[in-house]
Amino acid sequence: MTLTDPVSQPDEREMTAVIRDFDWAATPLGPRPGWPAGLRVLTEMLLAHPLGMLVLWGPELIQLYNDPYRAILGDRHPAGLGRPARECWPDIWHLDAVTYEGVMTRGETFTFIDQPLTVQRHGQEEEQAHFTLTLSPVGGDDGAVGGVLVTVIETSRRVRAEQQAHLDRARVERRSATLEAFAVLTRDLALDTDPLALIRRVQEAVLPLLGAEFSQYYEPEGGLWRIRTQVGRVQTPALKAALEAGLPFTTTATLLTPWLTGEANYKATYDPVADGLPPSDFSTFATAALPVRVGGQMQGVLVFALPRTQPWGVVDRTVLTTVERSLTLALERAEQTRQVGQQREVLQEANEELEAFTYSVSHDLRTPVRHIKGFSELLRQGAGATLDLKSTHYLTVIDEAAARMNVLIDAMLDLSRTARLPLRVGPVDLDALVLHVQQELETDTQGREVQWRVSPLPLVNGDHDTLRQVLTNLLGNALKYTRPRTPAVIEVWAEERKEEWAVFVRDNGVGFDPRYQDRLFGAFQRLHLEREFEGTGVGLANVRRIVTRHGGTVSASGREGQGATFGFTLPR
Repeated sequence: MTLTDPVSQPDEREMTAVIRDFDWAATPLGPRPGWPAGLRVLTEMLLAHPLGMLVLWGPELIQLYNDPYRAILGDRHPAGLGRPARECWPDIWHLDAVTYEGVMTRGETFTFIDQPLTVQRHGQEEEQAHFTLTLSPVGGDDGAVGGVLVTVIETSRRVRAEQQAHLDRARVERRSATLEAFAVLTRDLALDTDPLALIRRVQEAVLPLLGAEFSQYYEPEGGLWRIRTQVGRVQTPALKAALEAGLPFTTTATLLTPWLTGEANYKATYDPVADGLPPSDFSTFATAALPVRVGGQMQGVLVFALPRTQPWGVVDRTVLTTVERSLTLALERAEQTRQVGQQREVLQEANEELEAFTYSVSHDLRTPVRHIKGFSELLRQGAGATLDLKSTHYLTVIDEAAARMNVLIDAMLDLSRTARLPLRVGPVDLDALVLHVQQELETDTQGREVQWRVSPLPLVNGDHDTLRQVLTNLLGNALKYTRPRTPAVIEVWAEERKEEWAVFVRDNGVGFDPRYQDRLFGAFQRLHLEREFEGTGVGLANVRRIVTRHGGTVSASGREGQGATFGFTLPR
């Protein structure tokens, strides 16, 4: 709304009649016909001008003004007309006098941009408005400065728009800061699993967002509310001592309400009496108490305190609601991690016991197997030529079974040793390792046509000896299961991925039924008859254990009669 808006202005040209009929003879200016020519012309101009204008004439700065300026005067009109400015504006004269003196005595011009003034427009309530004012000297008939011309342009609409834009910008900036803080908080909450550490991270992140003085997290213990973690300071010594001593569980309403209802408790003004505390010299402040839950069960109450009394606005409530949800998710994740960790510890302990048992049993089995083979040989020697063919066959079966048992015992010891030996991690050249394994397997290629297609392989981090065992098993299996093929084709290559290397061994051998793919890496699991392909069924189990200990995974794919591809990954 501007001063030229007809809704806010007096009747059009009202001041023309008022000035014409005014008793100017009773003023220092005297009757109008005797006014200086410059003043008469200036008066006619301002009465016709659409902007607010004021003329202050003579040493006493007698006021004349037009209709738009009359709205600015409010209740000071009509008494202000023909009156010295000092008498009309006594409340601000100490500020205006210096300016008017500069105009009248030195002929200076002053401009005040967006000056705030309280106005009462045409009988309406007072309001804060803004104006740009220019004060210029006006010459008299004698050539000296005779008065001051004040031109007034209302800038309220622009100023309010700029103020609103500033508020909107501040709101956006605060929301951006909140989003950034929550992004950091979300990342931090994902890194920690200690409940109290998680809650403290929330306190440290949210306290500056709210402009809060302090934050405390309480849990019930022995009939009292106890502080578990605090960020910020309680300034009042008496309140600080009372909070640290513990608050009664059943009578501390600020904490009990969210505990019982599961909903946040917002207070514009904290009332110590309601919490059973003496109304001493406690500072007044606003509080927000949030319930803290894990798996639907109450754990405690998180309190934020502002250093002043104020209603909790929509933005602050939204921030705290988001905090409550994020904290709940983080605490539940931490609890799940803790439970998984406990289960892992139990499983690890069971595995260690099982491995120790396997290792012990494998060693203990060697003695009876050795006895079986020894007494079988003694029986064969003692009977000599008296053994018939059937008895000889029986002893041969016993010897072969004992030899097979020794092979299985060695496999069990190897499997146990793979899990027990520490890894010596360092750079491993897979190119050199594959070449070395190929040389070891040369005896298995005698009399066969084998085509090795080995692509360049990377340098990886791992334990050299156990990775050698992995490649020996995979390349050895590829040779074994390609015996029926001429030529046998074995390919080895690696793929570079974002966080890992993937190494593959593919052959054109007999393949396997994909329905039993999950059994391939289990101990003592075989998909082919022993009379077709020898083995213990432990090699791939060892591969999986070694790769898993390196932080990688294993894979297998294939079809019967169409070959197979085995792979493993290693972290980069």
